Amino acid sequence: MRVFLSYSYRFIFYFFFVLNNAFCKLLLLINLWLLNIPHGKIYTGGGLVKISLSRKGKIIIGDNVNFANSWEIGYPFRCFLRVRGNGILKIGNNTGLNSVSIFCDQSVLIGNNVSIGGGTKIFDTNFHNMNYIERRNLILNANSKTAAVVIEDDVFVGGCSLIGKGVTIGARSIIAAGSVVVKSVPSDQLWGGNPAQFIKVIN
Repeated sequence: MRVFLSYSYRFIFYFFFVLNNAFCKLLLLINLWLLNIPHGKIYTGGGLVKISLSRKGKIIIGDNVNFANSWEIGYPFRCFLRVRGNGILKIGNNTGLNSVSIFCDQSVLIGNNVSIGGGTKIFDTNFHNMNYIERRNLILNANSKTAAVVIEDDVFVGGCSLIGKGVTIGARSIIAAGSVVVKSVPSDQLWGGNPAQFIKVIN
């Protein structure tokens, strides 16, 4: 009897898990259609994907892109894509994002076969003015510095990392979990830490 109940609970959980994923994917596809965002085949899991796109902004999503929100590994966040002004966000083919937040004012380009771990944040802006006098004024404070972010093909970014403005991560490189990347990383290297530093050559 206990074994039967155990399997029953598992079946019910699995049923609602599949139903929730299907519902979240449907909402995402409707949102992409309403916002006129070109995309290929998309996979989702674990919850809703939030998208905020300005009238002049642009988002392009490639084929076989997976948006995941993995509560089971301790990241109670959801994928969030926000593009302001004339910003451009491009996500390449066969790329996976797990509970990733991307904030784009200018340009964020993510290549093919990229994996970005849970809780990672990617910003191409400082958000606030560097001058403390101008930060006192809401309008002047909005004049923050921006610089394009580029993540090339086959990059792996560990969970809870932060990638700042003006950073390029070269192809096949790895960013260790929890890193703060504030300067560009060459191809085929492992970097980690706060701020992220060179660890070793890979591949």
